Amino acid sequence: MPAGKIVVVGDKLNLPLFRSAGMSVVEADNTNDVLRVLRSVKDEASLVIVLKHVVDDQEKVIKAAEELNIPILILPTVWSPAEKINVEKLLARALGLG
Repeated sequence: MPAGKIVVVGDKLNLPLFRSAGMSVVEADNTNDVLRVLRSVKDEASLVIVLKHVVDDQEKVIKAAEELNIPILILPTVWSPAEKINVEKLLARALGLG
């Protein structure tokens, strides 16, 4: 993929931090806004970072990014719901045991 810009999609309170790091930022409030942004940056972005708390349907966003061939990172934030993880299961998978 040719070099492009990093686009961060999130809420207006958190975007200034990413803008100060030199990244392009786009404000979004929900999954539909994120999908609209993905379609609009598909030819110019080499990576899209989405702040997790603005996404209602994470699987829908991932599927859309795959269809558009855009690398995406959904970044957890303190406002996104916590997910339980099973450390034993993750270790077993990492070691090829499960």
